[in-house]
Amino acid sequence: MEKFEDLGINKHVVKAMREIGWIEPTPIQTEAIPAGIEGKDILAQAQTGTGKTGAYASVVLTRTAAKSRRPSALILAPTRELACQIENEMYKLSKYSGHSSTVVYGGASIEAQIKDIRKGRDIVVGTPGRLKDLITRDVLDLSQVSVVVIDEADRMLDMGFADELNFIMDEVPKQRQTLLLSATMAEEVKHLALKYMKDRVDISVSKDEICSDLTEQYYIQMPRDKKEHALKAILRKGCKAIVFCQTKRMVDVLYNDLSDDFRVGIIHGDIEQNKRERAIKKFRDDQTAILIATDVAARGIDVNNIDCVINYDIPNDAETYLHRIGRTGRAGNKGIAITFVTKPEKRFIKICEREMGKTISPMVPDDLVLSEREETKPIERTVVERAAAAPVAVPQTDAGSQNKMVPLQINLGKEDKFSRSQLSMFIKKNASLDDDSLGRVGLGQSSSYVEVSHGSVNTVLNAMTGAEWRGKKISMNVAPKKLRYKDKEAAGLYITG
Repeated sequence: MEKFEDLGINKHVVKAMREIGWIEPTPIQTEAIPAGIEGKDILAQAQTGTGKTGAYASVVLTRTAAKSRRPSALILAPTRELACQIENEMYKLSKYSGHSSTVVYGGASIEAQIKDIRKGRDIVVGTPGRLKDLITRDVLDLSQVSVVVIDEADRMLDMGFADELNFIMDEVPKQRQTLLLSATMAEEVKHLALKYMKDRVDISVSKDEICSDLTEQYYIQMPRDKKEHALKAILRKGCKAIVFCQTKRMVDVLYNDLSDDFRVGIIHGDIEQNKRERAIKKFRDDQTAILIATDVAARGIDVNNIDCVINYDIPNDAETYLHRIGRTGRAGNKGIAITFVTKPEKRFIKICEREMGKTISPMVPDDLVLSEREETKPIERTVVERAAAAPVAVPQTDAGSQNKMVPLQINLGKEDKFSRSQLSMFIKKNASLDDDSLGRVGLGQSSSYVEVSHGSVNTVLNAMTGAEWRGKKISMNVAPKKLRYKDKEAAGLYITG
């Protein structure tokens, strides 16, 4: 797995990346950042959701000096919304580098923007019309600009900003680096690249690398107070899932409500970086089945076997939505993305559909409500019962498997007055296991399964087999191989819409 520090990025920027939860660079970041840091012009065909902002922000913050009297980097965006998003990203990534930034756009007080620019900003982000206005007023001096970024160039030209763009480009030094990003490569964009770029590197990263065709997308419209019930119904299907929330408080609330019944991990901005990384590792290693997260996690999770992404709260924009759902449907595996919306929030679905060119299908909440019979016979029991009738899978003993989780079956369950957490604690206590050695627990009526690290299998079997619980002799053995995603789907254990 390639890391940001391997790409030549300023160490202060890497520190900020780690703090906000970025762990692995996206494809465009892997390609564009090293070339950009070398000083090459870059023409990138990259759509929303590919991590393009992080790519050019890394280049800008690495190649320019902080605390300059005049701007050393200029970033153009077609809309005020995008300009604000870009400046916000710059602000977060420049936390330790010392760079200052500002954003300018029409519709806001130009006097306040003039005052801010005159304080001295290293990076100016803005829309073409307002940038031209500030230049003609002799407020914005671009004579020291060494890096120019033109984001969403095709949209900028479609909106009729060609004249403003040419005016601005004539104001920056000829000896500069130009980074041009566009979702499409229309003739006008190619002409712009030929006119203003040299020693160019061409990069193409499609949205498909973020949003896989293997990911089925659904939304469920419901009142806000029904969301937790729907979430639990989905999670009982047995899928490995990431649940995204809009606030840290909601992450904590869901964790408290789910942790008794599910193996849950959480990550958000108030959790220390080493603990976030540990939570992601446990999720990657199948020690937890569910990860509840805020959006800081969307770009920091490198796990290929995630069955389901659930947007418990809608994100702020379509790009964040794409980052979220891009965590499933990877490495050739099918995935599903489910977004919870209230009636007023339904318009967000249309925005995402338009941005992606894909349909997000409705799912009826009633389809998720389990009958009384199903509530008393959870999906985990069905998995255990089927596993008991299957051939035993003997775990391999190669060195590479030492960190893998091995499922064990035990003749204890609900009828023995155990909850998942109680069974977990019982096994950890008797086998002297630490948290990292114990994975998911599937609780059945009379028997259950528990995942333990490969290196702990013999220890657990020796400690538990023959022991007693309230006069009942315990038996424990290696369980059959865990059902794969497609097996779960075929067995009806997974939502198919």
